[in-house]
Amino acid sequence: MTRIVRISYKVKGIKKTQSVFAGMTRRSQSFAHSYRWARRELQRWNAANFATGGVVSGNKWNALDTEYHSWKIAHHGPLPTMVRTGDLYRDLVTLRGRANHIGHKDASFGTDIEYAKFHQTGTKFMPKRKIVFTPNRFADKLGERIVDYIIYGRPGTRAYKRLKGQLHFGRDR
Repeated sequence: MTRIVRISYKVKGIKKTQSVFAGMTRRSQSFAHSYRWARRELQRWNAANFATGGVVSGNKWNALDTEYHSWKIAHHGPLPTMVRTGDLYRDLVTLRGRANHIGHKDASFGTDIEYAKFHQTGTKFMPKRKIVFTPNRFADKLGERIVDYIIYGRPGTRAYKRLKGQLHFGRDR
């Protein structure tokens, strides 16, 4: 006589799991939320770079030669290094302008002020000064931020906290 053994399973939470995956799919269509964070971070780093005279970007900017420094003071007053009209500074600490773009899957930040390239690369008469730069580990932090956003949603929301708690601890918090 053959006996049949049956095992039954009842899976709970299918709708909730499908809802979580649907949210991840939806969030993976646009990284703009994370790119807006990136813009805020770069604005902060650029402002610090100008405030410290380039120390933040790796090398302190060289001082102006005496002749140019005297001319600059005579014509524009006692302004800090790298500031004459303020356009370049303003462009880099606001990151709002034609050179800056945040899309669904890509973003670009910088400046389209023509003389910026001369400061960045230097010339025969001007030392190079790193005004546009990527902070250390910035790409890693942005990547972590994007993954975190796709999986959990917007930081600080109730759904974010609940989902992060479930995925990390295996239970509702």
